Amino acid sequence: MKKLMSAILALLMVLSVASFAGAESEPIKLTWAMGTGDVAPIDNAMVLEELNKMSREAIGVECDIQYFTNDQIQLSIQSGEVYDIYYTCSWYNNFNQCVSQGLFANLDGKIEELAPDLYASMTEDVWALAHSADGGLYGIPVKKDYAIMNFITYPADIAAELGFEIPEKIGAWSELTDFLVAWKETLPENEYPVLVGGNPPGMESSFDFIDRTAMIGCVFGTTEVVSVFDDPAVMERYRTMADWYALGLVNPDAAQLTETSVDTTKERISFVQAWPGYDFSVSNGYNTEMTCYFGPNLSTDGVQGSMNALSITLEDDPARMEAALKYIELVHVDKLFCDTMRYGVQGYHWNYVTEEQSEACAGGVLRTEVGTSNYNPWGFSQPAYFFTSIEVSQAQVDGTAKAPVLNQYELYDEAIETSANVSAISGFTWDSSAWTQNLAEITAIKEEYYTDFATGTIPIDDIFEEFMGKMNDAGLQDMIADAQAQLDAYLESKGA
Repeated sequence: MKKLMSAILALLMVLSVASFAGAESEPIKLTWAMGTGDVAPIDNAMVLEELNKMSREAIGVECDIQYFTNDQIQLSIQSGEVYDIYYTCSWYNNFNQCVSQGLFANLDGKIEELAPDLYASMTEDVWALAHSADGGLYGIPVKKDYAIMNFITYPADIAAELGFEIPEKIGAWSELTDFLVAWKETLPENEYPVLVGGNPPGMESSFDFIDRTAMIGCVFGTTEVVSVFDDPAVMERYRTMADWYALGLVNPDAAQLTETSVDTTKERISFVQAWPGYDFSVSNGYNTEMTCYFGPNLSTDGVQGSMNALSITLEDDPARMEAALKYIELVHVDKLFCDTMRYGVQGYHWNYVTEEQSEACAGGVLRTEVGTSNYNPWGFSQPAYFFTSIEVSQAQVDGTAKAPVLNQYELYDEAIETSANVSAISGFTWDSSAWTQNLAEITAIKEEYYTDFATGTIPIDDIFEEFMGKMNDAGLQDMIADAQAQLDAYLESKGA
């Protein structure tokens, strides 16, 4: 009965979205600048054809989704190109900077009116944190893990063979050193348990960022604006990377590589943002466990850490604004449309697992070989990540690997309700429009130093004074003072 009621409710939501599709024969055509790493999905054109067929029938809208690296989207914006929808966050197409420059439309009050099912898909707390300090809503949060939890994954079988019991939670990266040293002793000379390209992802994410370009914010739970390098937990990770590098645990070329250059087929530890129940065994191809090193931390940076925004130009084109909101809403209410955007064309890139194939995996998504190789966009960038079906492996379907946790989204919600740490600066965003040149200088300095100390290639303590001297000369302390003044005014306005 529950399944029947769920199906009826889902159908009613889809029908409410479909009512937007008018009698016009020509669909409204939108454009979307989506984020990607070094390699965009190969089969994007094929998937777009399928998505457009579905959205034309449902709401009378088509969307041309194109993929850009961060450098490419910056060049696109600087050249004057305009897209209707933009992927944005704190580290890609910087959200706060785009808002300060007036690039994104203010959607406050619009979503409830034009896309009510989209609004209902997330809680009031999430929408409140998505707002900027001026009260505007300039981006739509991706439905995902807003309260960040970061983990280190490791090969479970290797840990067991070496006699190590890795706890579910660690307080410092250095707690894994003994395991990694023992593991390295079993490997050939040119193989390493820590494979890194550029930097371990998320190593600073426990810091309550106000601006990631300037690398300023607050130690989580406080309201004093400082540099990320004033956070003891973050500095421990930098220093541990230096120790691991000196011990020969890290690939020597880590600073020269990019994240996508790492051979992900090799057993290794990796640094991930995830949630309880998520299993990397499927993507890694080996039995994988993980240990949490911080979180869940609920903050503005977490909610605004993955968003999709509408171009300011749509404020003067109500029909296109409504079409864009309805398109994003469709991802939240139509399961097949959502799964198609995430996994590709059903029957070619993937298939749903049936109960006859596996009761434990029924309803999960099983990718085909071509789906794995040719269509793998950033799931976290798409509007409704936590509405997509759970991916499973052939080994799980066959019963030769541990069963998937199909209710992992519910487990995450429970973790948030019981143990989330809430930011002391929730809702604050810094107006950085007066610091454009300084931020450009900061970016250049980071490019010179960051990957060296983040990978441990050069110990951070060896270059810290020189690095921070250049950062301060570029105006870092002045930016900290300005952000503090704005934060104090914001907190006072909130009665904090």
